[in-house]
Amino acid sequence: MFWQCRRWSCVGPIKSGVIEDRIGFFPAAFAHQVKAGDRVFRCHRTFIGCKEQGQITLKEGQICVSGEDEHSGFIRVASGKKRGYVPCDVLENI
Repeated sequence: MFWQCRRWSCVGPIKSGVIEDRIGFFPAAFAHQVKAGDRVFRCHRTFIGCKEQGQITLKEGQICVSGEDEHSGFIRVASGKKRGYVPCDVLENI
């Protein structure tokens, strides 16, 4: 399940967040600030990327963000610390 964290703060590599009525901590690597115009996607099937072609691997259910448009059926996304291209047909807008 995907939860949208409304408020979060940073303390070194650990962040705290509030989701509905719950407060908790999570690694900073799991946080990605979404800017105006960015789109958030969920991968609906695993894609194994080729590093030589600038692609990344995404697992089913993984969340990623992109502020770019599609080019030849691929889109450049960011997921955690990883950035690269994935085919548009493995992503669904959320």
